[in-house]
Amino acid sequence: MPAAAPESLVDFYGLPADGEGVAFGATRVRFERGPAVCSHFAINVPPDRFEEAADWARARAPLLRDDVPFPAWRARSAYFYDGDGNIVELIARERAPGRELLLEVSEVGLPVTDVGAAVDYLQAELDLPCFDGDRERFSALGDDRGLLIVVPVGRDWVFTDRPATDAPLRVVMAGWPPREVEVRGSRHRIVVAPDR
Repeated sequence: MPAAAPESLVDFYGLPADGEGVAFGATRVRFERGPAVCSHFAINVPPDRFEEAADWARARAPLLRDDVPFPAWRARSAYFYDGDGNIVELIARERAPGRELLLEVSEVGLPVTDVGAAVDYLQAELDLPCFDGDRERFSALGDDRGLLIVVPVGRDWVFTDRPATDAPLRVVMAGWPPREVEVRGSRHRIVVAPDR
C-alpha cells in the first residue's frame, strides 16, 4: 500500500513488523514509499472483544465512527484514519470469531474504472463469490475472512470526504493454482499463492 512515510506507519500501529509488512494477526500489510492516498482496509476482530479493539484504535487516533451496525453482514464496525490517511475499519463479524485482538486483514478496497467489468473479471479469473453489492457503486467479493471491496475511482470512502484513488495495490491471497492477474480497469494486481 503506498505511504508517504512507511516507517512512521509501523510506529503508528505499534505491531510486529518485518520485511513482509506490519502483522495484523495472520496477515500482513506492506507499506511502500509512494504518494499519500486514502486507501481502505479492514481488520477482523473477535465479536466479544470489539470494545477492546475500539480502545486499541482510540489510543492511536480519534474514531470516525465507533459502532456502526451491519445487520445483513452480521457485523459491527469502527473506523479511523491511520497516520498516513488510510481509512481503517475494525469489523467484528459473528461468522469470523477468534481469540487474538486483531485476527486478520479481511477487506481491501480496490478502486476501478468500471465496477461491473472488474467484478466479472475477478469472478471468472479467481472464482470469487459475490458477497454483496450492486456491481455499479460497490461490490464485495469473497467471504467473511477475506473480501475485495470493488468501488469506482473517485467515489468517497464511506464516512469520509476522501475519494478512492487509482493508486495501484498488490494483494496476495492464499489459493490454488498460483497465478497473478491485473484487475480490469485498474493497475491493481492480485497474486494467488499456495497457503504458507
